[in-house]
Amino acid sequence: MPLLASALALADPLPAASAAPATPTTDPAFLPELVVPGQPLPQPRTETLLAAGAKGFLHTTQDATFAWTAYDTGATTVVGAYDVGRPDPGLHGAGSDVTIDTDPHQPSKVWKLRDMASGTVTTLNAPEAANLGGVYGDAVLADRYVPVPNAGTVMLGSMAFLRATADGSTVSVPITGWPDSGVVPRSVSHMGGDAKEAALGFFDDAGKFRIALADTHTGALRVSPPVASARSASASWFAGAAAIDDSHVAWIGDDHNVHVLPRADLAAAESVIPFDPYDGASSIGLSGDWLLSVGRPPYDKHDSAVPTQRELKATPIGGGDPVTVMPHASPTIAQAPDGTALVEGGDTAADWTVRKVTAAGGAAPSAVAVNYKVAPDSYRLDSLNLSANVLSSAESGYVPSMGFYERRVTPGPSPTVSAPRSQGAADYLGPNISCGGSNALCTDMVGTGDGRVVHFSSRGLVVRQDQNVREINTNGVRIARIVEADGRFLLLDTSPALSWNPSSLAVLDIDNATSGTPVATASTGAGTIEGGRLFTAGSNPGEITVLDLANQQTRTVQTGRGCAVTDLKSARGWLYWSCRAEGSAGLLRQDGTSRPIEVPARADGMGDGFLLYTNGGDNRSTVVDFHTGIPVTSSLKTRLNPSQLVNPWSVDRFGGGLVYGDKHQNLHLVSVIAPGTTFTTVSPERLLDTRSAVGRTGTDKVPGRDVFSLQVAGRANVPANAKAVVLNVTATETDGPGHLTVWASSAPQPTSSNLNWTGSGVTTPNLVVVPLDDAGRVMFFNGARTGTHLIADVFGYYV
Repeated sequence: MPLLASALALADPLPAASAAPATPTTDPAFLPELVVPGQPLPQPRTETLLAAGAKGFLHTTQDATFAWTAYDTGATTVVGAYDVGRPDPGLHGAGSDVTIDTDPHQPSKVWKLRDMASGTVTTLNAPEAANLGGVYGDAVLADRYVPVPNAGTVMLGSMAFLRATADGSTVSVPITGWPDSGVVPRSVSHMGGDAKEAALGFFDDAGKFRIALADTHTGALRVSPPVASARSASASWFAGAAAIDDSHVAWIGDDHNVHVLPRADLAAAESVIPFDPYDGASSIGLSGDWLLSVGRPPYDKHDSAVPTQRELKATPIGGGDPVTVMPHASPTIAQAPDGTALVEGGDTAADWTVRKVTAAGGAAPSAVAVNYKVAPDSYRLDSLNLSANVLSSAESGYVPSMGFYERRVTPGPSPTVSAPRSQGAADYLGPNISCGGSNALCTDMVGTGDGRVVHFSSRGLVVRQDQNVREINTNGVRIARIVEADGRFLLLDTSPALSWNPSSLAVLDIDNATSGTPVATASTGAGTIEGGRLFTAGSNPGEITVLDLANQQTRTVQTGRGCAVTDLKSARGWLYWSCRAEGSAGLLRQDGTSRPIEVPARADGMGDGFLLYTNGGDNRSTVVDFHTGIPVTSSLKTRLNPSQLVNPWSVDRFGGGLVYGDKHQNLHLVSVIAPGTTFTTVSPERLLDTRSAVGRTGTDKVPGRDVFSLQVAGRANVPANAKAVVLNVTATETDGPGHLTVWASSAPQPTSSNLNWTGSGVTTPNLVVVPLDDAGRVMFFNGARTGTHLIADVFGYYV
């Protein structure tokens, strides 16, 4: 086994040269990152406001998490992540900061109430076969269902308020006072409420709709006479379709108008506020003697750059024209116990906040922001490509904002990323379209390394640079995916579409007048291009075929392993090869000079001096940094998806970095190899020749099992700051079979070898890359039991 392969097993491997994040990381277990927030859409994000209390409000956050946020600080506490797709009024809480800390859609014998302001948790023992009907102050409304005789269904049998007592037990207060002989209606709609009363809607035995207010402490009902039926009262209730404050009860009727009763006198005549049936209110609230309403989002505004949704309007309940409180507002309203209402809105997406709407002194309501801002969603990252420190992205959101963007990346210890610059939307395709409905076999954009990217369009392939788009006529060439690009040459997988085992490749010259005609083809799926050469799996095991695309001359490179090559990658003069069946992989110089580096198999990407493995340990992706000659494995902070179906990523074949997107559309830039870490060639010069006392005292052969050091830095133009050197090491005039190991004296002696010879009287050379210790030295170990002369010539160094 070569020396450098053993570096993977070192107890304290050298850290990879990495870029520092914007805020320096304190966790050395992961490669540091620069995180660039997602590009905000011009449209604001819509959260769902569920309920409001005295200290804060309940709502859903960006990722549909159920949470409570304090008014004064804006601090958000996660309650849970269960289904909030049916935010029934009162279900999660009404009139206080108390909510249910249990999935309300799952049957349970134990319900937990959590006061979000104080953190106090109260446990209630629920009746058998009871469903949660809502949380009103510190009480829970329990709906108990019973079987319908001979019908195979259930119906509402009783309703009760549950409240914890001082000794921790649960008291149940039944709701009483139903009309029609006191029998509970088979179906009751929960319309919301507060800590004092729950509002219920139902049809009586005569088929008339009525509203009842149930006292949360006594269970006594106050019932209205027949009134206009509420919207969808016979089906599941719609959030925002009703509102209740200290003075009024309001609901959206089946006639699309809003109906209002005074809370103190449900027998009073209804006030009716008319609404257009095609442009009606989607949510209502109350503030003083004003009805608040937000209309349905119009279809012609869905793709607009205007901050979406509709106006928040206030209409006098006693009659009069509506006034606009906010020109842009989200469609949910939450009623607070102090007579105010909460609404999201603002003038721009950057100004979108939760606001308290208050009517004081008879004046029209006004909106004042609380200390909570609703950050807008970001453009969706559909595809990424990082090539030669140019980051290209295909991003989408609403129609006017989708398109291509470019950012300039400066990697290194303090990496930077420029602001995005639009490259236009011409020939944009959404995610998963360019690959026949699946990204499993392709990356949408591939960079050429000279400022251009190639991607699919509705007509085929296009080359994009800035806002210039040029179509490539593929002349009927079937393309399963774009494999790689390098300058003017484009490598394509031409296997049958969606084939998991690629079987054919083609190279196009995109700068040629007949760019659609392949300049080379290969009957293999393992291939890579770089420097005007096509590398493909050879016909013999362990063989790689190299085709010069300019003169069509071929040669071969040997991997040194007798296995069929199934994967090839290239970057900056290096070749990565892998054999799927054997599970082995290695790195070679493209010019055929073998470099003794073994690396893990199944790499997913290759950059300048490193490999990316998406299936790393501990459920995280890893990189193997080999630019100094020692493979060092480091972890990313996440696991990337090899097919990019979840979040896109890209490895810079022409540089030392990679980039990936997360679920919130943030960009993560990782500088794996810092700029300035380069290889410098020197004129070959002899550092060691035991035959003539060069580098070692005396002219005797090196005895068997002998260990000695060799000074390298400061000799033969190798500077003192060199980290590793390329040596051509030769054993000659051997006295018997053996092996040689070379390593840095500051590291443990590896158990692998760099050079092996088979008998006496032979001469055996090999090229090795070996790190230097702090004093610029390397160690030699003659693993033979007999003597041999040793020679070492230096060809270059890494800094």
